[in-house]
Amino acid sequence: MAFLLLAALLAVAAATTAPLAAQIPQTPAGASGTVGAQSPEPVPGASMTVHLITVGPGDRIEEMWGHNAVLVRDTAAGIEETYNYGIFDSADPGFLADFYWGRGDYMVAPMDLERMLAGYRRAGRRVWAQELVLEPAARVRLLGLLRTAVLPQNMFYRYNYYLNNCSTRVRDILDVILDGQLRAATEGSRDGDAAAGPTATWRHDTRRLAGEDPLVYLGIQLLMGPRGDEPTTGWDDMWIPMKLRDTAGALLVTQSDGSRVPLVRSEELWEDAGRDYADAVPPRLDVVFLLSGLLAGVILSLLAYGARARGGAARAGLIAFACGWGLFCLVVSGLIVALHWTAHTFTYWNQNFLLFSPLGALVAASLIRTAVKGTTSVWGRRFTLFSMGLALAALLLHLIPPMAQGNREMLAFVLPLNLGFCWVMRGRPPGGRRAGLQLISQRCCQCPKSLAPVAARVLLDRRQFGVAAVQFGVEEEWIVPEAAGSPGGSEDPARGLAAEG
Repeated sequence: MAFLLLAALLAVAAATTAPLAAQIPQTPAGASGTVGAQSPEPVPGASMTVHLITVGPGDRIEEMWGHNAVLVRDTAAGIEETYNYGIFDSADPGFLADFYWGRGDYMVAPMDLERMLAGYRRAGRRVWAQELVLEPAARVRLLGLLRTAVLPQNMFYRYNYYLNNCSTRVRDILDVILDGQLRAATEGSRDGDAAAGPTATWRHDTRRLAGEDPLVYLGIQLLMGPRGDEPTTGWDDMWIPMKLRDTAGALLVTQSDGSRVPLVRSEELWEDAGRDYADAVPPRLDVVFLLSGLLAGVILSLLAYGARARGGAARAGLIAFACGWGLFCLVVSGLIVALHWTAHTFTYWNQNFLLFSPLGALVAASLIRTAVKGTTSVWGRRFTLFSMGLALAALLLHLIPPMAQGNREMLAFVLPLNLGFCWVMRGRPPGGRRAGLQLISQRCCQCPKSLAPVAARVLLDRRQFGVAAVQFGVEEEWIVPEAAGSPGGSEDPARGLAAEG
């Protein structure tokens, strides 16, 4: 018994001192794949890919700024969903009215990828696709946010061309899944330098993209107020889809393990087009507008001179010129004022109102009177001086940096034209002082009683010559008949003449 007890004790001691590896159960031969045969659960989102789709500018006004969308693919689940922001129905009877008031609702909806690409191909627009480097959890989260966005109760949003458009919607949703890294990297960045200041503004990029369409460019320059000249950050600039594409392509993001990786894995051009790329800077048209204003002023002066000389063609041309200018001023000033009652805050406090005020219509009416009667009037000259004063006030505001508006082109056009108005309405007869003196001398010889006081006043005070000559020109059709038939009219011709002058 003692021997058996001793043997048992030795067996227990040997078991407790054996190597650890010997205590681990060994897998029987031929059964090595038994445990591995049960493959682990797939990580959600591991088979997904996310592409940022960017569409270049097109020909239509709503296509000039570009477009973008988000493509989500899952090869394992057989998913291919393209989410397209910025969809609207222009055939809706209330669309134009809602857009004018700034209360237009756009929507996001899923679209078939091939159908969408075919539409852009027909329109001759480029399409880029950037595959984004997102962690599986972020891909799943992105798909969930997009599917929630297209629900009937969520699909509509209030459109704003700068603050809430197709590009800013995609930017915001990418920033959410990147935990704010996109905004943090671009919020404080500005184009420019410390000496010259920022060069990027809302107006800068708008002019750059609208430069190919003169009418759109002119309309934007006329109706955009000083808010359009506020400096923008890199975050703001992504209202342009191409800026979002470029920013995403240059961005490094931090992943959950602390590593820094590029946001874009690859970029491909899916659709090409024959159109030119958009310019990097806006067109410089200051000289063009200045020369146009000078030319308009010269044409105005020539037409007015011909109208005073009783030229029928010049008179008709002056009337047409005046009608066009007056109508243009009424339409532009009316729109500027009316937009203050809408949600288009980028048009508020537009200094172009000073350049195209309703006074322009009164100046135009004075020009028509000049064309009909061959002379100017006191109120015509006053309207012209008031209009010139408003234009100079706009120039002064432009020279004060905190109050400056990017309307230099409008100033370059209107100031020379206003000088032309002042020249035409200056109150001198055609041919100047010498021609006026000759005209009065001729009339004095024909009717000395009635015209002698006027001629004497002109000769004694040369400073009043222009006014007296114009007064004579206005009333020459009235003076002679009254002088011939009414002695009372010849005793004080200056009193009758002053009524028009």
